[in-house]
Amino acid sequence: MKKIVTIILASILIISCDDYLVPSSSSVYSEDMTFSNLDFAEKAVNGVYQILTADQLYNYGIGWFKVDSDIEFVTGASDGSFNDVSHLAATENASILSRVWTQYFIGIERANVCIKNLPESPMWTNENADKAKLLYGEAIALRAFLYFDCIRYWGDIPFSTEPQNEEDLYSYKTDRDSIYEYLIQDLKDVEDFVPWMSETGNSTRITKGFVKGLRARMALAYAGFSLRNKTFETRRGRYWEDYYKVANQECKEIIESAEHALNPSFEGVFKTIHEYSMDLTYREVLYEVGMSRLNGGRCLGYVAGMYSNGSTFGSGGGTFKTSPAYYYSFENKDLRRNVSVELYRYIDAKQTLMSPTYLLYPSKWRRAWLDPNMGGDMANTQHLGLNWPIMRYSDILLMYAETENEINNGPTQAAKDALALVRQRAFEEMYWDENVTQYIASISGSKEDFFNAIVDERAWEFGGEFMRKDDLIRWNLFGTKVNEMKEDYIKIIHGELYPDKVSNYIFWKNNGNEIDILNPDKVLPDAQQTGYTRSTWYPKLSQGSIDNIQKSLDYVANGYDPVKNNHLLYIENSIISASRGTLSNDQIPE
Repeated sequence: MKKIVTIILASILIISCDDYLVPSSSSVYSEDMTFSNLDFAEKAVNGVYQILTADQLYNYGIGWFKVDSDIEFVTGASDGSFNDVSHLAATENASILSRVWTQYFIGIERANVCIKNLPESPMWTNENADKAKLLYGEAIALRAFLYFDCIRYWGDIPFSTEPQNEEDLYSYKTDRDSIYEYLIQDLKDVEDFVPWMSETGNSTRITKGFVKGLRARMALAYAGFSLRNKTFETRRGRYWEDYYKVANQECKEIIESAEHALNPSFEGVFKTIHEYSMDLTYREVLYEVGMSRLNGGRCLGYVAGMYSNGSTFGSGGGTFKTSPAYYYSFENKDLRRNVSVELYRYIDAKQTLMSPTYLLYPSKWRRAWLDPNMGGDMANTQHLGLNWPIMRYSDILLMYAETENEINNGPTQAAKDALALVRQRAFEEMYWDENVTQYIASISGSKEDFFNAIVDERAWEFGGEFMRKDDLIRWNLFGTKVNEMKEDYIKIIHGELYPDKVSNYIFWKNNGNEIDILNPDKVLPDAQQTGYTRSTWYPKLSQGSIDNIQKSLDYVANGYDPVKNNHLLYIENSIISASRGTLSNDQIPE
């Protein structure tokens, strides 16, 4: 029986609990009509892209699914919704879980319709064959990406590569190893269907670099650790050693292609996004979810990022936090530090020192960087339209270094060279001897030392980009690193950590609207510094302030049990009920 196909123009999605895999729309066409027409087929694939911009996914809500790590976290109390998801404390009654689940499976269904029909269409063999294969490759990659997210949140899930008919809607779960194995091969099969970004000139569409990079990232997730349904053991994928080699080969091929490179300016990567542009010179961003200014992109800049309040730049940021332990972990010459986390916030146009009674904010997303800005009449606008970068070339380099180290039982020269490229961008050339050459030599004595350096480097490189939680889980370091962050924060307050960096007082002043901090990371005498405001810093906090900070930290991942390693989420009750007995929460340890 032929199905109808949703063509996303300006339609509204209406989802019932009973049809959690079936999209409905006021704008539909038959499959035969859609996939005999190139324009309609493109719109069908655009419908898969569109689901990523849904309010519950990368437009807004998915940010809470990706935080509570040692870098990005929420300090709010239980709310029965988003906060509980972040804290791994959401119950089976949290409706946000069903809304997100439903959006993912709508996207998967749309992708399956495209994947089934494109090879059967007249376009597959006529003058539009190359375009049809490109659309097919995009649909394959988008389906893999959607399933990949679902596996990371729920473990084993229902898996289908065919559009769902009513009689087979209610599917049992498939073991995630089998899903990964299928999808990773699927991506390999379409690598040559999609061109490099240098040919497409568009980082908001799937290109060859991202297909290969996604294949590498999924292979590392498979090779890494995860909590298993029913047995509740934490283990790697069954052929994990082979999949390190898959990831290694894909990263190697991307590097050797010279199709992607690091933007020489770390700050420039994010400034470009804030300017509503795509970097087509270096093509560091392999894929970014395209958002629409004033109509999309509520998370980056509005929820996530530097706090801003006032009419000049508008209000937003500050929902997701980071800790001074992250700030002080950077070498003070590391150019990434003051892009990733700052010691100030915006009150109207003026940069104002953060109070040590607050946590710091990941700062790669800033309303002050928007160009054109959205202050004045748009000061209360939430939809900033910042594209969400899913993968950058530095990730390829660091995955390559990680896999070289794993496969060869220690760092190869290729691994050290890849790490060196990332660190060379992070430091001015005058500091390369100490912070690149000597540093890499110091951490290359063993496989363990080099791995630990990769763990640190990924923190410094990707903080605020919502990758850390997944990294920590696959490394089986989630509980360890979150607890370490909390302990380090308190040690900083008591002068037990970074005593040579954390002063009793910070001295600062405003030069116009820009802040000048005299001692962001060095200890100065307590005496007043001429021309600067003296503000109490962490070692001088009152006991009451320390207690409040401790209470905030206690919320972070407070639903997590390190013995159970319960990093997966519940499937919400209405989805369980609608499944007619095929689904259960067998991924949640009692």
